[in-house]
Amino acid sequence: MMRRTLGVMALSLGLVELACMVPPGDVGELSAGTDGSTGDDGGIGSTGPGAESTADPTMDSSGDSSGDSSGDSSGDGSPPESACGPDGPSCDLDEDRDCVAITEDNAPDFYNPDQSDLDGDGFADVVDLCPSLAGNNDGIADSDDDGIGNDCDPCRRPASQYNKDDANPMGYMRVRNIPSIADADGDGIGDVCDNCVHVANCEGYGPGAPWQPGDPIAYDDTVLCQLDADDDMIGDACVGQQSADAAGPVGLGPDDDFDQDGLTNVTDACPRQPVPDTIPCSNDAECPGDRACEVFAGLCDHIDRDGDGVGDACDSCPSVANPMQVADGAMQEGDDIDGDFIGNACELGVGCDVRSSPRRTAFYPVSVQGQCCTVTYRGDGTMFDPDGLPLALECPPGDEGVACRQIPLAAQATPGLVYLPAGCDEALAEAGLTVQTHQPLTPADVGGLEQLWAYTCQMPPFDQDFDGLDDRCDLCRHAFDPNNEPYTDANGQVWPDSGRYCSGLYSISLCGS
Repeated sequence: MMRRTLGVMALSLGLVELACMVPPGDVGELSAGTDGSTGDDGGIGSTGPGAESTADPTMDSSGDSSGDSSGDSSGDGSPPESACGPDGPSCDLDEDRDCVAITEDNAPDFYNPDQSDLDGDGFADVVDLCPSLAGNNDGIADSDDDGIGNDCDPCRRPASQYNKDDANPMGYMRVRNIPSIADADGDGIGDVCDNCVHVANCEGYGPGAPWQPGDPIAYDDTVLCQLDADDDMIGDACVGQQSADAAGPVGLGPDDDFDQDGLTNVTDACPRQPVPDTIPCSNDAECPGDRACEVFAGLCDHIDRDGDGVGDACDSCPSVANPMQVADGAMQEGDDIDGDFIGNACELGVGCDVRSSPRRTAFYPVSVQGQCCTVTYRGDGTMFDPDGLPLALECPPGDEGVACRQIPLAAQATPGLVYLPAGCDEALAEAGLTVQTHQPLTPADVGGLEQLWAYTCQMPPFDQDFDGLDDRCDLCRHAFDPNNEPYTDANGQVWPDSGRYCSGLYSISLCGS
């Protein structure tokens, strides 16, 4: 089982979280949500409760039903009490378990006890895809499904719109749906989709006047921005150019150096993204961490912790080797069918590979390779399965399902969900921080909303009940059930879009008021 030093310290419990703890044996989690929908209304950007109830339609208003009765662990049919204390909302008014009543919750479907809304636009940060820019639609508009809202995204169009069929570049040179705001030349077109990475070529933006999220930009005007008269995917402003330290001219060929970082395209682990620091080397031992030495260039390549030849900064699954992601057509046809830039090897749950659920954006002082150095798991003994058993990172086989429930390995292996992303232990220690003290940044910390984007990083996809299933694929997103069982009513009818553990007698309607 993977285990990291700071992972076991992931007990970042604020006062609100402590108030929401359910004592062992309590059935407060029986009512973990009526939302069993797996449609888009239940995913990132949702600003209200589930669009439809998944409770047994035969249940009457009193909560009586002839259906599955396994949810009544008390045995007397009485509704479970609120887990938020005497002054907290009852469980029927708090399906996301954050101790904020649904009528006051700015993200009723998502656990966010702090109710943070940095830009004050009514979209909670936990679901706002552009959390530093107030607007009417930045919480939901994300044309390329990369988890970054359009108004804050320097690569907002779907990857297919950047790739020209007649240019026919190798798979590793195609524009890919990488969630990154890095923009070396400041022209408002991100490095991962820029046809001139080091030469500004979009309106008047550039090093002296860099584009900022929210600035107007003619990103889809091929004359004012990214002029490419011959449609060869290389901007006219830089075609054939070569800087002094580059390995070759700007181009898409294997011996060219598209990003001008000193590594040829065929050797560069992220050929469209410049290496962040240039380190000379003659062998791997002279390169730090998981960076290989490209001997012919005499430079250390990008970090590649899973050793699949794709750098972490551009890897759809940086924790599991999936080298085919850069093969011709593999990203669209096999590695990332839904285009959310999470490779199949890292998707949480069966069917999630065809249901877009990108990572989300946050702002933290410390990140590694674009991943926030924090975890979302609230610690052993703070969450419970629908029958009141506490969740734990380790549950002995004899105790599983009797005294505790073990967090599935799929959840434990997802960076940032239960354990810190690779490299974060060292990065936090160097910064003098721990998981508990490493808190999200506010505008006051950095001098304003615009400055937050220098600290942007990616969080893992939502798995709010830590059962190893992405919320988009989870029939009961707030009720721990690794098997994702559908509900079967008293008549034997199976409800495939409703989960067993949030329907029938497990329904939130049993909570009472």
